[in-house]
Amino acid sequence: MLAAMSDARTEPPPNAAPQGWCVCGQKVPIADAREVTLPNGKPGWEGYCPECGAPLFAIRRKTASD
Repeated sequence: MLAAMSDARTEPPPNAAPQGWCVCGQKVPIADAREVTLPNGKPGWEGYCPECGAPLFAIRRKTASD
């Protein structure tokens, strides 16, 4: 049963647009995403919600190649 639950979680393809949670309550792709670096050195994306136009920010996760 645990194997079936772990298979249910899928990772986005490597070339997929970055996604973030918006204030409108949806997980949306970040429009006009640009890579930024936080003051502590962590990488992230900054852009806006294509649904409502609110600014979005997401911290990038490490990938297998990082």
